[in-house]
Amino acid sequence: MKTYPITMELTAWVELGIYQYNLTIDDKSTLSIKRSDDVLHTRDLNAMEVSNLIEAISRVEIPLLEYVSSDPTIASSSYELIIESAHFSNEFNWEELDLEADNTGSLEPLRMLAQLIEKLGQLH
Repeated sequence: MKTYPITMELTAWVELGIYQYNLTIDDKSTLSIKRSDDVLHTRDLNAMEVSNLIEAISRVEIPLLEYVSSDPTIASSSYELIIESAHFSNEFNWEELDLEADNTGSLEPLRMLAQLIEKLGQLH
């Protein structure tokens, strides 16, 4: 079976800061973290981290949302996640308010993948 590299870019707007996580899953998988335009650090991912990422990606589906009313004046974090490979490209955008108001739980796999990426960025 032919395998293709996967690239992911997670941009998180948190507390008025912009953090960008760029991952490549390939023969040599890496994670690079930037705040605004400054690269904070880059590191290789180990086999367990890659396995966890692939498992989290496999759970992601296109969200079908049902909203209840929420207060749009509450400050929230927002995210943009792009997952790409040779045969697909998906882009997702959501805010904390979306997670709180989603009755279907369809954003949960995206939230979990974003948390995993952020956690990997904090390890070193």
